[in-house]
Amino acid sequence: MSAEFDVSKFGIQLKDEYHHPFSTDHPDWNESYFFDWYDATGSNAGHCRVGWHPVQQRVLFWLYLYNGTEWLVIEEYRLPFSALQLGCEDDGDSKKNAFSYKGWGLEFKYQPQQPLRSGELRVSGFARVLCGTRQGMVKPVQLELNINAIGPPYSRGGGEVDSHSAANFSTDRYEQPTKSQGLMRIDGEETELIVRGERDHSWGPRPWDMGWQFFVVNNEHFSLLATQVQIPEWPLITMGYYHGHGEEMEQLSETELALNFDSDNPTQAVSGSFKLLCESGRKIQGTIETISGTEIDITHTFSTPHRSEYRRSLIRCSFDDGSHSIGWLECNRDAK
Repeated sequence: MSAEFDVSKFGIQLKDEYHHPFSTDHPDWNESYFFDWYDATGSNAGHCRVGWHPVQQRVLFWLYLYNGTEWLVIEEYRLPFSALQLGCEDDGDSKKNAFSYKGWGLEFKYQPQQPLRSGELRVSGFARVLCGTRQGMVKPVQLELNINAIGPPYSRGGGEVDSHSAANFSTDRYEQPTKSQGLMRIDGEETELIVRGERDHSWGPRPWDMGWQFFVVNNEHFSLLATQVQIPEWPLITMGYYHGHGEEMEQLSETELALNFDSDNPTQAVSGSFKLLCESGRKIQGTIETISGTEIDITHTFSTPHRSEYRRSLIRCSFDDGSHSIGWLECNRDAK
């Protein structure tokens, strides 16, 4: 049973669980969903993103799984958009999928149970092992994740950046803290998942030529998200929320991330500290260390294809009050 909260608190509507009309005037129009998760010890974790560029007629899909010793990955960046099945709020089917794909040994779908409250993510395919004794091997994987939101979908609205908006079209995004249960199977070995994390849904023109840091923590006491985005010729954009469980979600008024990067080691890519200030005056601060991580390929998304240093790190946070928590830190910056 999903928690009770006002899904419209930040202006998101039930229909925003599903896909949106797109503008053919924007080749970089991108609608995407992502889901990430980790257990309380940081021993099992994962990240899944499904995005489509309808003008480019291609679908981007990636799945990263971490079992404590290995990272496994499925990366597909040129799946045919025509093969993606998209559902909508008013198609009359109570079991409709938000999206689904099946072909050539890969299947994935997300089926909302209660829009903006709960749903099922299912993936099966063949993943390459990135590290460990089986490095380089391809192994069958399956993911079954029952996702429950534990807070409202957080949004700052459509925004004012020209490159992220389109005349007469809805353009927005939302993030939402989640608590999930399910199974991860790697080469027949099954692991039960009891995990927390974040999900995201974004739609509109989405140029990738920018830098960002995306910091997520979700534990039994609170969840938080802090984002910094650096768009060329714009001042630094910061946004995020803090949600003490059982309390109202509140926006962050200040976000400071003091990060140290190791360009040569994607498995230990980042460390540093953070200082966050909530609208209520609550202060949250501490330090970050990487448990493990990996680099993600987005070379082909840029207007002029090139490599950037795009890493997703599973992290351990130490807070100034003496508590600790697992989280995620995603960063994209110019390659050094």
